[in-house]
Amino acid sequence: MRYRTIVADPPWHYGAGYPAPENRPNCNPGVPHPMPYPTMTLDEIKSLPIAELADDNCELYLWTTQKYLPKSFPIIESWGFTYCGTLAWCKTPRGTGQGGLYSPTTEFIIHARRGKMPQGKWRKDSTWWNIKRPHNSHSTKPEYFTDMIEEMSDAPRLEMFARRNRLGWATWGNECLNHVELGHVG
Repeated sequence: MRYRTIVADPPWHYGAGYPAPENRPNCNPGVPHPMPYPTMTLDEIKSLPIAELADDNCELYLWTTQKYLPKSFPIIESWGFTYCGTLAWCKTPRGTGQGGLYSPTTEFIIHARRGKMPQGKWRKDSTWWNIKRPHNSHSTKPEYFTDMIEEMSDAPRLEMFARRNRLGWATWGNECLNHVELGHVG
């Protein structure tokens, strides 16, 4: 099957881990601790067969972070997509956490396309949203964004690195039922 919409939230590699936020119990603030899931290198992410899974007319939504924002553009190109825009999830600060001079309180969704855009969709009035963080595990995204992507895109839809199954979507990931077989990846 080939998909008209693909959402990917790759497990970006952060070296030794990420610093513990100041408000996390039983952690030393600022001291790296391991990621709570296996990560992938940029080459492993680039080598995913996304181009083969995508329909001739397909929307791609690639989740990324401050660190990986510039490195996301070669990935979407290697998957056969053209950049359309950047959407931002703005989070209320919770202490300094990871980062350099500025504590990152945004994550990004790179919107890319191959072929024609979906027909009959309403335009959104923004490219950024201040949505509360889910109370789930590290890196969990608000359902708001999946709902919005579903509203703005065409089926069939695929979520890569999914953490749960969603009605009407195919999924692939190590935390849910896989509808797509990729062979050995990573």
